[in-house]
Amino acid sequence: MNKKEQITIISGTNRPNSHTAIIASHIHQHLHSIGRASNLIDLENIDGQMLSNEMYSEAGQHPDIKKIQDDHFEHQTKFIFIAPEYNGSIPGVLKVFIDALSVRKYSETFFHKKACLIGVASGRAGNLRGLDHLGDVLSYLGVILFPAKLPVSRVTDYVDKGEITDPEVKATINKLIDDFLGF
Repeated sequence: MNKKEQITIISGTNRPNSHTAIIASHIHQHLHSIGRASNLIDLENIDGQMLSNEMYSEAGQHPDIKKIQDDHFEHQTKFIFIAPEYNGSIPGVLKVFIDALSVRKYSETFFHKKACLIGVASGRAGNLRGLDHLGDVLSYLGVILFPAKLPVSRVTDYVDKGEITDPEVKATINKLIDDFLGF
């Protein structure tokens, strides 16, 4: 494994001040603390204009999506997707974002890359069903899935003032990420 390899973290919702973003930020900080480079893509910061009906052709792909794809997906070999539960699945914006990236440089962006999936929910299942849906989409694109998925259930019990407050939850997330690094 290349120690300089960067990992792209995707906070899979455009909801402002989301628990998903807090989990993603924790992972970004954890990777930094162990000397691993990472990029954090927070879909809250993706302008809706970038994900328009024109994105389904290479010529119509928004220049900012091209830049994100070129800088944070094409040359990376590992991704960490954090996906909240929306109506029993993943947020539509996450699926549309993946669709936007699949229009240009399809193989370079996805094929034989590795992904770790983390679900976030205020309920008891931690978005396991949504992680299955996301895994199906990524597998179709040729992404190799890390076998361990982490459902973060009852997230509202573990987050306060923009941080994860439960040491056990932090340790569980950190262990998953450390294991993924060896995958």
